[in-house]
Amino acid sequence: MVWPTEFDVKLEKYNAMEIPGQQLSAAQAFTPLDHLLNLDIKAPAGCQRLTGIIANMGKSTSDVDTLEKMMSAGMNIAMLNMSYGTREEHIEMIKLLRQAAKNFSVNMGKNYPLAIAARLAGKKIRTGSIADSYGETVELKTGDVIRLTTDETYKDRCSTYAIYVDFMYFADQITKGDLVLIDNETIMLKVEIISTSTVTCKIERGGMLGSYKDVFVPNVVFEMPNFSEKDKLDIDMLIHQQIDIIVASFVNSPNTIADLKDLLGVKGKKIAIIANIQTIEGFRNFDEILLTANGIMITRQELGSDITPKKLVIAQKNMIARANKANVPVCVNAHLLSSMRYKKLPLRAELLDVANCILDGADTLELSAETAVGLYPVDTVACLASACKEAEACIWSKQIFHDFVDKTPIPCDQATGVGLAAVLAAQRSLAAAIIVVTTTGKSAQIVSKYGPRCPIIGVTRYAAIARQLHLWRGIIPLIFEDAPDADWQIDLECRVNFCTKWAMDQGFVRVGDPIVVVSGWKQGAGYTNTMRIVYAAADCSVV
Repeated sequence: MVWPTEFDVKLEKYNAMEIPGQQLSAAQAFTPLDHLLNLDIKAPAGCQRLTGIIANMGKSTSDVDTLEKMMSAGMNIAMLNMSYGTREEHIEMIKLLRQAAKNFSVNMGKNYPLAIAARLAGKKIRTGSIADSYGETVELKTGDVIRLTTDETYKDRCSTYAIYVDFMYFADQITKGDLVLIDNETIMLKVEIISTSTVTCKIERGGMLGSYKDVFVPNVVFEMPNFSEKDKLDIDMLIHQQIDIIVASFVNSPNTIADLKDLLGVKGKKIAIIANIQTIEGFRNFDEILLTANGIMITRQELGSDITPKKLVIAQKNMIARANKANVPVCVNAHLLSSMRYKKLPLRAELLDVANCILDGADTLELSAETAVGLYPVDTVACLASACKEAEACIWSKQIFHDFVDKTPIPCDQATGVGLAAVLAAQRSLAAAIIVVTTTGKSAQIVSKYGPRCPIIGVTRYAAIARQLHLWRGIIPLIFEDAPDADWQIDLECRVNFCTKWAMDQGFVRVGDPIVVVSGWKQGAGYTNTMRIVYAAADCSVV
């Protein structure tokens, strides 16, 4: 979830008893058919977006001004792709992001907790560089024959005759008849002859090939280290730069997460680890991966190649549901608004895909090339933010709440009991927001699981916790920087009033609006046991 943006409508534009985005008749329906029949096309979307937006960094985002505008439009996590660029370039980008966040914080009047994430290359196999004599691309024609080679003399000499691939044992681990997909499935080859270091293929689907494109072989699990030497150097750099989130690519089992935790060590133990599911093996071992990872990313590009595109819809819905049940945040990635890489307006089918991801239960959505190298990164973020709000109004929150309550083990712990009670109270009182006073962020994450229709303001004194809370649906992380008061109750009320004033300043809470407050009975983590309903007062206190 991201902070309010310049595009958000203020609650003051509506009547005192009207809260946009609720779609109450549909949200409180008893059957799926009644839910759909009661959706009102004239009803406005909510003031605040509940779905997080992750944006990839690249040459289109290489200046502070653009980054500030992307944050203003709705970006809340910035993603570095370690497959591209040098470590020095990534360090420079991190500096730009932090400067942009600092500038944006000054404009907002509060410390903006922009999270910085990095995706490791992992088991990704890539081609080499196109030979200078061919220019930037070469044309591979359907029906021709091409050789894939691991001979490093071809590393910078890829041509219409031979293409370098950067996995030494590539030829040893594939068989005749395998399909080789290159550059997001743009080019498809069929293996015909295999020798020591060369694989001769027939071009089944041709196209233009550029440098350093991805290579994927469906239904083949390559025996290679989870992390290369390059990955290890990247990890050391990311620890030193104190980033918030690391995405492990091609996670096929919990062992990959365990290996990454070992590499992070004590210095990197606070970095959140996201498991990127890109293969059928990762899908098969999904439940075990959920137990070890801090979050899940579903990359539909490679996954769709491995399980076939027609099965992708089943895999996406199933994995999101399992992650929601386990309360592990889940992100959907790849081909969300691809057309906006070159155009200011998205395809209608893309907007429907975005809505489907949200209705499935995705916590965050990731923009890839659209922002990294696209022509309109700011417009793309703004478009996605707007599409998310419209889709969120269509969620059947009553049924989702009941489903997750039914799946909650009995007896539950006190934090879970208070969290689900808070969501029910917010639904019945039409609360404008839920304020969760949290130390570790755990209480806010529990509230998020039960799917309230209003935003959750997670207030904490720890900036690192606030930045990682962006991974969960509906949470607006807010950093409280005042020194603790010796009296716990006074300190608690200071934080609640701080959140209320900020929410009223941003326009999504009005005087008299109900607010649900979740807190503990004493200072520290693990004491959450209190839920109450209060009302926003004109002096920005609660009564």
